Amino acid sequence: MNESNFWSGDKLFDRIIIFILLFLMIIFGPQFLPIFALSNQNTIYMKVILSALYFLIYLLMIWAAYFSYKKHGRNDLKQPITKSNWKLVIIAYVLSHVIEGFLSFLSNVTYHETTSGNQQALQNMLSSNKLTVVLMLFGIVIFSPILEELVFRGYLMDALFSPKFKWLPIIISGLLFGLAHNTGLNIFFFLVYAQIGFFLAYVYQKTNNLKVSIALHMLNNLISAIIMVKMLF
Repeated sequence: MNESNFWSGDKLFDRIIIFILLFLMIIFGPQFLPIFALSNQNTIYMKVILSALYFLIYLLMIWAAYFSYKKHGRNDLKQPITKSNWKLVIIAYVLSHVIEGFLSFLSNVTYHETTSGNQQALQNMLSSNKLTVVLMLFGIVIFSPILEELVFRGYLMDALFSPKFKWLPIIISGLLFGLAHNTGLNIFFFLVYAQIGFFLAYVYQKTNNLKVSIALHMLNNLISAIIMVKMLF
């Protein structure tokens, strides 16, 4: 897409509307409706149906994000992850984790809060029953990173920003990622998610490979999920 076509008013407006719809889809999280319903079900038949519905909704959301990215994205999704990419993933995770620890400390000191609203909601769903734990782990570790990277990195940074922009799409991506994940008024928890978003956006822009930011996101969520499960059981 050349520069004049990229900034064409009607086309840019259409891309913004698509992002808003994708953003709202993530915020409202329709894939979690079957999880809420599972806590009140005792029959195997209904558990199977609700579990299948959970996977179906997630896959439909990923398909919508993938279709949007394929239409407006700039980078090839078939690129492999190289050794240097993995090094970048590890470095980004460590730096992000250090910053997260510092922000969590400030949250504890200032607000006397150690758990964000988003994390507490996930813990509540995880604690419902063993089936919920299995389903949620699939969502947290696999589906959610793919979906959110397609939207917040792939689509947002490629469809709404020209390649000439460097730091602005990283900043906007991080802020919107923080906004989508922070459910309270604690500024430090917002910054926790925003800084993760910054690192994910930086990694994507640095490598032009969405698989790399997905790998970083999966690593972050996997370790967080292991910690949450250990706390619950």
